[in-house]
Amino acid sequence: MSALQPYLYKGFELYPLVFLRAFKRFDGHARSAEGYDVAVRVCRVGAVARDGAGRVFRLEQSDAFTEFGTARRAARQRGEDIIDGKVEGASVVDL
Repeated sequence: MSALQPYLYKGFELYPLVFLRAFKRFDGHARSAEGYDVAVRVCRVGAVARDGAGRVFRLEQSDAFTEFGTARRAARQRGEDIIDGKVEGASVVDL
């Protein structure tokens, strides 16, 4: 994880995680045509370097993002929303 550049927000590091959506069809289309799913790792500044502490939050959605950049921005925004307390059931108070 040290190769990733974190985004700093209000005393936390955000690591956007973008990955290909699981391939579910066998009709011959390319796997990348499925798009991208996202998650974000949130930790206190310096915690990943110290002990790998933090929490990963996945963005649950029915449709995949079609572009990598859009997916990355959505992951970053989700991390900001979690830190700001805008996402029900997700908290970073204990980190």
